[in-house]
Amino acid sequence: MVGPELNADVSSALDGIFAPFNRGDAPGLVVGIAQHGKLLYRRGFGLASLEHAVANTPGTRMRIASISKHFTALLTLLLVEDGKLDLDAPIRNYIPELTGPGGEPTVRQLLLHRGGSRCFIDIGLLCRGLAVPPVGTGLATQVRQKGRNFAPGETMLYNNGGYHLVSIAIERAGGSSFEAQLKERLFDPLGMFDTDSIPSDYSITPGIATMHTPAPGGGWRRGLFPSEENRGAGAIVSTIDDMLRWTEHLRTRDRFGSPATWTALTELVPFPDGTVGAYALGLVVEPYRGVRVVHHSGGVIGASSQMLTAPDHGLDIVIMANGAPGCSPVKLAEQALDLILAGHLGDRTPTIAAADYKDLLGDWWSADTGMIYGLVDEEGVLKLSMCGVSQGVPLRHAPDGRAILPAIGMGEVELGLDDAIRGGELTIRFGGQSAVYRKVSRDTADVEAFVEAVTGQYYSADADCTAIIAREGERIVLRCGDAYGQAESELICLGETLACLAPSMMGWSAAFSFSKQGGRMIGFQINLPRTRNLSFERKQSG
Repeated sequence: MVGPELNADVSSALDGIFAPFNRGDAPGLVVGIAQHGKLLYRRGFGLASLEHAVANTPGTRMRIASISKHFTALLTLLLVEDGKLDLDAPIRNYIPELTGPGGEPTVRQLLLHRGGSRCFIDIGLLCRGLAVPPVGTGLATQVRQKGRNFAPGETMLYNNGGYHLVSIAIERAGGSSFEAQLKERLFDPLGMFDTDSIPSDYSITPGIATMHTPAPGGGWRRGLFPSEENRGAGAIVSTIDDMLRWTEHLRTRDRFGSPATWTALTELVPFPDGTVGAYALGLVVEPYRGVRVVHHSGGVIGASSQMLTAPDHGLDIVIMANGAPGCSPVKLAEQALDLILAGHLGDRTPTIAAADYKDLLGDWWSADTGMIYGLVDEEGVLKLSMCGVSQGVPLRHAPDGRAILPAIGMGEVELGLDDAIRGGELTIRFGGQSAVYRKVSRDTADVEAFVEAVTGQYYSADADCTAIIAREGERIVLRCGDAYGQAESELICLGETLACLAPSMMGWSAAFSFSKQGGRMIGFQINLPRTRNLSFERKQSG
């Protein structure tokens, strides 16, 4: 369905953007675009279920994943209006079980991803892979942490665990289930009757598209997130029509919420050094080619999504995919925005040619952060990736000549490329902090000596997880296990005491820094995308 006010050429161009996903042999996506409350474009592409040969339609329900976060934030703010929650009170006030450092962040800091707490999802994927633990494991893991990513408010690191804690606080303060409060206070008042918060992919949910992931060697598998308690971080299931009702209300704000609530939802709070990121309370607020946009993306196993509104132009775009091959809802939404607002957009920030910085290609490690990033050449474009093995993000030249890249909620990530050429040290700045990185070379690493030193068994009290490292053929294998399951990964040696994980189906890697004593490793710290400084100590044999 195409609205009558959409230019025919633009309509045809939109069809062209989504044509590659109009298939009868693969999962697909659904798209909804409206402007000033009038529907412009509403279509489904590909299959909702390969198993049953059911097509995606505009009425197909899909997971919106982390787009759910600002729903959680808004519900929190409504409870603040009621006097039942204090945005600037420590989360421990509502979850007294958090006796350790995880109880120190305020509710606001958790919603801003500035709480510094670790993430139980990261830890679970490392320790048990896709095994499903019982309900309550998320809170138990957060409670168990004696370490943290950073002091509350110091910087920012995107973190699902914090939103999980806020959903528990909402439930306790609000007097009914988190899911019921979302429905009563947010969904039903807007007529979003096809929208629900569903904690588990293992539940049978009417009308929802199957999430699909490619199977090794061809074919497809169901995408199932390994949790029975997906809540405030990303549990909402919705439709295009319901989400367009929601995005319109993000602009009109006329059904619920005080002016103070709506201001708080999109307010950008400075970091301690005075710089300002782009992440508000569950929403990213930033310019796109000179046009102010408010947006958030989402991703789970077998599904991805993007919600975007350009308030000054009344334009709303929602795209939800259930595993469409080669699909990036974020990029597709930008392409649609480029077409519809073509006359209002500024020039693109140019990407940086990898050839201009060929001497910097490779792995970079920081002793301060323990993180390892890679500068890689992908089709001639210089990109930054985690450990050089995850999907890279293009680096761009800012108008003032700085090398920057977008990072969710952190605004610009700045890299000192020219200084690195001159001095051999790469400074990376984001989230109000800077760190110095030095180049390491996997090509010159003594793999055999590394294997001999690291082989053994290790244990992490914070993760309650045992890790075994061993050589198996040409691979260095890491096997982790906790009370609920096991996970196997491959280590890549980067140096005498450095390693990273080979890419996984989740698309992320991790950095390992080993501690050495008397010729053998006595332990290591692992830095995951959303959990830092997680320590494992070698277990004594015998």
